[in-house]
Amino acid sequence: MTEKNLSEQLFKPKFDYPETSTLVTPSANTRHLTNSLLDSEGQSYWYRAINRLSWQWRGLPFMETEDVLSRIAISDKKRSNPNWLDTVIGYQSGNWIYEFWSQATKWQKQADNAEQADVVEADSQQHHSTCFQSWLMASSFMALAGFPYFRNDDLANQAVLLAYRYYRQAMEHSPYIIKELDFHIEDKCVKTILHTPLKRNDEIRAFPTVILCTGLSNLQIDFYRLFEEHLAPLGIGLLTVDMPSIGNSKSFNLTQNTSIIHQAIIEQIKTIPLIDYQNIILFGYRFGANIATRLGYLMPSKIKGIINIGPIIHQLFTDPQMQLNLPTIYRDMLVNRLGMKSFSEQQLRAELKFFSLKEQRLLIKPCNVPILNIYYEGDPLNNLTETKLITSTKPISLFKIKSSRLKQDIKLSSNNLTNWLKNLVS
Repeated sequence: MTEKNLSEQLFKPKFDYPETSTLVTPSANTRHLTNSLLDSEGQSYWYRAINRLSWQWRGLPFMETEDVLSRIAISDKKRSNPNWLDTVIGYQSGNWIYEFWSQATKWQKQADNAEQADVVEADSQQHHSTCFQSWLMASSFMALAGFPYFRNDDLANQAVLLAYRYYRQAMEHSPYIIKELDFHIEDKCVKTILHTPLKRNDEIRAFPTVILCTGLSNLQIDFYRLFEEHLAPLGIGLLTVDMPSIGNSKSFNLTQNTSIIHQAIIEQIKTIPLIDYQNIILFGYRFGANIATRLGYLMPSKIKGIINIGPIIHQLFTDPQMQLNLPTIYRDMLVNRLGMKSFSEQQLRAELKFFSLKEQRLLIKPCNVPILNIYYEGDPLNNLTETKLITSTKPISLFKIKSSRLKQDIKLSSNNLTNWLKNLVS
């Protein structure tokens, strides 16, 4: 059987998959989304978080994502919850996974056609660029098809497998050398991706490396642009890692020891000749900042610096009112990541308390690592008080992005991030 036919057999969708929003809690148990630059646009008629800004930052064409959302919104098919547009039952037109999968397939076919270009063109820069962009778009749309990455969502899990496959195809055409690395943690294998700043003809050398700590709603393949625009030009690599419970780390439950995978990787990093283990920087995005900050306290001698974006380290885990106002999708993600089969609000509240770094007694003294914290005005899950809980005996920088000057401050924060990294590794 050919690889293509095998792929079609393995990933051929069927109709009777359960609808995603029904996998964790009854659909009637709804909470409205609050507007957040990092998470959603506050549209309560979607179960999933709609974040156009994040999608555009990752390179997804605006008109294409709007077209997909429109096809979902206008569907007249039966929904598991009539109040949510993205709850069409069954793998059919109007279903979230179906529509984003279909869009990904268009890019996959374009990539396949580009791969079959004339042999004379096969090594040209334009050929590689076309293949790279097509495979990357196919991967990004397929990753969105699998969102919010519930482990018991079989169809979404198939989409995630394809998203990773397409990403590997894209990386074969990247101008940079990209390698998959396996690390062994508790008799399990975790697959990571090392994005090196080295191009094909560059001399092989060790380089400073940022280790990614993703949020609850991200896969490790969402951050190529971070590498390409901010790290590679500085000669810094990016090691992407999925957080416990999703993607390549889905065999691990999310526990209060949020840093279990990343800590083991840092302990084993000396075995990777390409990585300058004395120049390891952590990048914590949202919930991932819990991981990064935790490691700053536990392993300060092995970490050169930490960057936190909208850090979630304490209040969400201890404030009953904030938990009560948590949108359904984020409450469901937490429940699914924790591996809980059934729960009550009281049980969830008790579980979350252990994730607070303050409750873990880590924030009672400064850590010993330079830190850059970036926070957003009006962020419902993070604020200045929360961010200032992270202290250090080393230089610590704080940058606020104002909602009134969003574009200017995002650009300024990007420049600050680049300059901070440049000074750190120089």
